Amino acid sequence: MAESKEFQLNEPYYGPPIPPSQPPPRNSPTPLKFNFDVYSLLCTITKVTTVFLIIIGVIVLALWLIYQPQSIKVYAESASLSTFNLSVVDNNTLLAYDLAVNFTFRNPNRKYSIYYERVDVQALYGGYQIESMRLSPLRQQRKSSMPVGVRFEGRRETAAGDNYGREKGEGFFRIRVKMYVTVRLKMIVVESVKFKPDVDCDLRVPAPGNSTSLAAGFVGTDCDVSNFS
Repeated sequence: MAESKEFQLNEPYYGPPIPPSQPPPRNSPTPLKFNFDVYSLLCTITKVTTVFLIIIGVIVLALWLIYQPQSIKVYAESASLSTFNLSVVDNNTLLAYDLAVNFTFRNPNRKYSIYYERVDVQALYGGYQIESMRLSPLRQQRKSSMPVGVRFEGRRETAAGDNYGREKGEGFFRIRVKMYVTVRLKMIVVESVKFKPDVDCDLRVPAPGNSTSLAAGFVGTDCDVSNFS
């Protein structure tokens, strides 16, 4: 048998290069996965919005309690009748009228301006409506007075002839003016809920053509304001 050759470790080796030993492979980290959950996002947005609205509500309520609003004031400065006559036509009693009234609206609040969204005005005589109208929206600044004029003119069938003769003889007609108002109060950028006060003015107006009552003139009247709450 041929003798096997032993290679000494300290002898040079001229064979192909031996690659270096490599460490065992490590497990590469798993890439993070972004899971977009729409439901969770909506829940978060809802919670944040709810908290924000609650905070705003608490602030508004606190300011409202601190600066509780006062009712508007309405004053009839002047009232005059150019025409106020009853006539009978075809068994119908007709009232011809021309009534002008000048009011002053007073906002006593230092912190709130007022927006009059709707002002419906009615004139009544003897419990019967003469005419109604709607004024244009109005804005009033804080702690201020504002003139508001109305005029009713026309002819209308009426059943309110019982007191006419007596009041004409006295020289004064009692005419009632009512207003149905819708307002909002505003402080800085915060607006209140709607208020719907009722204004009731009982006017004693000099009869046209009566020199005595015209000389006495119209006496200014404070109007009653209710339901401002």
